[in-house]
Amino acid sequence: MAAHNGRILNSVVYSQPGSQVKTDLSSSLTPIISEEDFLPLVQKECQTFLAVLRFLRNEKITVNKFYYFTLMQEAERLEAFLDDHAARANLRWLFFSELVACVRNFSLAGFHLLHVLDRYSDYLGGNRDSIRGDFEKESRDTIDYFPEVLGRFYEELLNEASNQGIEAREVSVPTEAWRVEATPHLPYTVYSDNSSDETERIISIAQSYRRTLKVFKQHRLHRKIKTKDLSKIIPSKLNERLMDELESYLHNIQSEYDTHIRGSKTEKSNQWVITLRGLTAIPMHLFEFLEWLVHFYERHERHGRVNEESGVKNRISGLVDHDRLLACIVDFALYYCNRYLTEGNEVAERILSMYVDPITCKLPLPKPQGFHARPSTYVSLIVQEHGTDVFMSVGGKDFNCRSVLELIEAGGLLADMNAKSALFKGDKRSLDDLKILAEHNYCEEEDIPAELGYLKILRNL
Repeated sequence: MAAHNGRILNSVVYSQPGSQVKTDLSSSLTPIISEEDFLPLVQKECQTFLAVLRFLRNEKITVNKFYYFTLMQEAERLEAFLDDHAARANLRWLFFSELVACVRNFSLAGFHLLHVLDRYSDYLGGNRDSIRGDFEKESRDTIDYFPEVLGRFYEELLNEASNQGIEAREVSVPTEAWRVEATPHLPYTVYSDNSSDETERIISIAQSYRRTLKVFKQHRLHRKIKTKDLSKIIPSKLNERLMDELESYLHNIQSEYDTHIRGSKTEKSNQWVITLRGLTAIPMHLFEFLEWLVHFYERHERHGRVNEESGVKNRISGLVDHDRLLACIVDFALYYCNRYLTEGNEVAERILSMYVDPITCKLPLPKPQGFHARPSTYVSLIVQEHGTDVFMSVGGKDFNCRSVLELIEAGGLLADMNAKSALFKGDKRSLDDLKILAEHNYCEEEDIPAELGYLKILRNL
C-alpha cells in the first residue's frame, strides 16, 4: 500500500530492467469487502436464481418462453449483483460468476427461439409458407438441447456454491406460468385511414430488406459452412458484433414498419406487405438467438483471456457438447436465417415491382459482339440490385433481364435482325443505371464506373 495526499492507494509493482514501476489500481474511495463478508450476501442473492434453474430438472415438464424470460431476469439480476462487487476480478468467485453468465446467455437464446415459435402464426399464419413445418420441427429439436446444457450448468453451480460455502435452499417460484399453452389474442380492431406516405415507406422498407440480405451474402453467410470445429469460424466468420449488426438492420426495418404501416389500409389489403413484416421478425429473432450463443463461445469459453489464464475456460468447455452447439449455430439458426431472408427478398422484390411506374428507353447494343455473357451479366446484376422487373423487348417478345440466359437469347435475335439498339422496359432507377452501363459500352473495354461500383461486389457473391 502507498500513501498519497492523505489517501491510501492500492498499488502493484511491475519489474522492469533497472527500475520498478508502481501503478495505482484503486483508491480508498472504493470500499473493499472481504471474501468472507461477501459470502452471506451472495448466499441470499442467488437463491431464487437457483430455484428457477432447478425447475428444469423435471424431465416430464416442457417449459414456455416465460420460463426462459424469468430465468433470464434472475440471471441478469444475479450477474449485475456479482459485477457490482467485482466478482469476476476475484479468483474465488470468478468461476461461479462465469457460470451465471453462461446461464444468462442460453436463457436469452432460448427465449428468442421460443418467442418465434409462440408468435409464428402472427408472423406468417395467413400466408403461404413452405418453410414452417421443417422450421418448427428443427426448432423443437434445438430447444430440447437447452435443458440438458442448463442442467449441467446447474449441477456445476451447486458444486461451486458448496465449495464456496453457499447452501441452496428451497424457494417458492411461480411454476404454473411456465407450462406450455397457447396464449389467446384479442381481436384486431385497430386500423388507420391515413395513407399519405404509405407507398414511399413500403418502398423504403423493401429496399432496406434487400440491403440486409446483401450484407448477409457479403459475409458469405449464405454458403454452407462445412467445418466441424467452432474455433475455425468464431470469431473469424461469425462473431457477436456481426450478429448484432444484422439483427439491428432488421430491427430498424420492423420499427419503420410498425410506426408507419401497421394498421394501415395497405397492410389490410396487400398480403405481401404484412408477409414481409413476418419475414423480418423471424430472422431478426434468430440473429438474437445466434448472438447469445456466439457470445457464449466467443467470450466465456474460447477467447476470454482471464478465463484461459485461470483455467475457467476448460471447466466451462467440458460442460457443453460442441457438436450440438455447432448444430444449433450453423445447421439450424444460420441455415434458417438464410432461408427466411431469401424468401423475404423475393417478397420485397414483388412489392417493389407493384409500386413502381415502369418507363421505357432505347439503349445501344454492346460493341462489337452484342449481348454475350459479360455484358448480359452486368445487365442482370443491375436489375437484381434494384429488385424490380426489367424486360428487353425484341420482336414482340419480352425477355427477363434478371436472366443472363434470356439476355443472351435476346442478343442472338438482335444480331439476326442487324439491330443497333434494344428497347428496355422497367423501373426508372434500373434504367438509369443501365444507361450509365451503355455509356461505358457495357464495360467491354472499360472499368466499371464509380456510379455502378456495387457491380464489383455483386459479381463476387
